[in-house]
Amino acid sequence: MNDEYLAEFEEENGYLNFASVGPASRSARRAACELHDEIARGGGSAVGILVPAYEEARAVIARGLGVEDGFATSVPTTSSGIMQIAFGLVGSGGNVVVPAHEFPANRYPWLRAEAVGGPQVRVVEVPDRRVTPAALADAIDADTRLVAVSLVDYMTGFRADVDAIADAAGDALVLVDGIQGLGAVATGLGRADVFVAGGQKWLRAGFSTGVMGVSARALERLAPTLTGWWSVEHKDGFEIPPPHRPLATADRFLEGSPNLPGAVAAAAALTVVETGGIAAVEAAVLERSGAVLEIARSVGADVIAPWASDRERAGIVTFRIPGVDAVSAVAGLADSGFVVSERNGWIRVSPHATTPLDVIDAFGDALRDQVRNA
Repeated sequence: MNDEYLAEFEEENGYLNFASVGPASRSARRAACELHDEIARGGGSAVGILVPAYEEARAVIARGLGVEDGFATSVPTTSSGIMQIAFGLVGSGGNVVVPAHEFPANRYPWLRAEAVGGPQVRVVEVPDRRVTPAALADAIDADTRLVAVSLVDYMTGFRADVDAIADAAGDALVLVDGIQGLGAVATGLGRADVFVAGGQKWLRAGFSTGVMGVSARALERLAPTLTGWWSVEHKDGFEIPPPHRPLATADRFLEGSPNLPGAVAAAAALTVVETGGIAAVEAAVLERSGAVLEIARSVGADVIAPWASDRERAGIVTFRIPGVDAVSAVAGLADSGFVVSERNGWIRVSPHATTPLDVIDAFGDALRDQVRNA
């Protein structure tokens, strides 16, 4: 990794929990603070500050997601972005296909929309957690309106081939929850129709810094249902009573005024990724997660490893060690200076590109101590 990228971060070396929260970069924090400072000075029109700042941030977000400006917007969270899409399908009939093991952020919106007239939710059991076109094929039919998947599984680190799933989905839209990949592996909208991700994990933008990219098909098919005054044309035409015509761009999904501090922080974080180069960041993430994988196997751990190649994995390694209580092990590792997560009796470790390799080695020593002392 280049020095300019590495200089952006200052987390403690033993922090191996980026799948939960990624400590924000200096640039992301500074961008939000400088915006607040500018507004606090009260000079000139607030709109004169806010609108250009948002438009500039939105353009950077679009570039980061591989779409043209106009096909990207800011959302507070992954959940809020998916909620916009789910309620955009209310009244369309049909069904939505989603794997059973998805994180709740990619389950609740579909259930909430179904309850008020949205598409039927078809939950697909994927026992090996390999979300592939073949795993979803039997659930997809001519009435499928949308297929919702995660780019990277929050539990196993399996990375789905989203373009292949999009091809298999046929006429159905494809939504990608990208929160466990954005900022760690090469990604973007690609052949999907919606890419939505919070920025508080691998992107390291802080909380309330979500981003969303959409396709032309998505703009055509999804109604702006849960949206407000910033989502329409002539929003400042207060003499004309609502409703106004929805925008033709992704900003038609804005609930109200843009989450401007989050947008500028997300844009700054995406710029940091550009500075490091996503190919280099991804290579470093895979090297470090691969080293954790080998350590786990060396102590006799059962590893959830659904991937067939490095192309199908990312930064998450999850395992359990026979005879070792996961909660106790995580607490013991914390006492040794290593922050990891416990998930349903499993130990989840998620290093980033900034994690020094010698820290991974030291983590291995600490884990071996936990095994010996169990």
